[in-house]
Amino acid sequence: MIAVLGSFDGFHLGHQMLFESAKSMAANTSDSWCVVTFFPHPQSVLGRKSFHALFSETEKDILARCLEIPEIIRIPFSRSFAGMGPEPFFETLEKTLFVTGLIVGEDFRFGKDREGDSHLLRKLAILRGWKTSIVPAYSIDGQKVSSSSIRKKVISGDTRGAALELGYPFSILGMVKHGDGRGRNIGFPTLNLDLPGDKTIPARGVYTGSAAWGGRSFPAAISIGTNPTFPGNRELRCEAHIPGFKEDLYGEWVNLFFFRRIRREVAFDSPSALVAQMQRDVVESLDTWNQIDPDTRRFIECSMPDKKV
Repeated sequence: MIAVLGSFDGFHLGHQMLFESAKSMAANTSDSWCVVTFFPHPQSVLGRKSFHALFSETEKDILARCLEIPEIIRIPFSRSFAGMGPEPFFETLEKTLFVTGLIVGEDFRFGKDREGDSHLLRKLAILRGWKTSIVPAYSIDGQKVSSSSIRKKVISGDTRGAALELGYPFSILGMVKHGDGRGRNIGFPTLNLDLPGDKTIPARGVYTGSAAWGGRSFPAAISIGTNPTFPGNRELRCEAHIPGFKEDLYGEWVNLFFFRRIRREVAFDSPSALVAQMQRDVVESLDTWNQIDPDTRRFIECSMPDKKV
């Protein structure tokens, strides 16, 4: 088996170069290929600060399906595992998988204190008769594509910039829960998603986007914020208004895709002022949806969550 090895906090364009290399190696050797990663993510175990992933494991499974990754194998990660030297790390790979080839990025590190680099990896792989491919980093306009770069863009609200590095729109998968009902009362009913606590969330504001579930996708105006126009609970919320949609989706899993932020969160002087702005938000969301390219639409349609999530 050809193994693409990495931490993989989501699958961006740089990772997709690794997958293409694996496909090629597998085709040339009449072998299969897979992604080998670690769970929990190493940063969540070893990092000094709390780690917020770009995508949950369930979301990564959905992404894998859309990117035609045959299989994801997750190796349990712990502090004791992180303390292994490079040689014991390779021995673990041998015991866990029937490896015939390895694909890694040029900045891949492994073993205790990140002692092992791509050069040592190639040397240890050759000793075992494994084929190797070290793939150069992928850059856009001279800037290296990376999960940390994408995370910064999402946190700052630049979801359009994040999509350029991911190769698809950033998304949040969540279950629809009951809200306060204010949106329905002012003529803009919303889907309220239960936000995961360990996921990277876009900056507060209103975004053009799409909602996908049950074999269908729709344009949506998505709000991340605390509803500052109204008194009450100030917990962070993720709400999506789908123009003309009236179905009850409570308890359903929905995937929300964020295209671009169109405005920051604002406390309006009155509900009527909010309604007037939301009307403009919806128009902009529909315009954006109508301009989405076919490849992005196909990706969204592929990303429909399974009801058994």
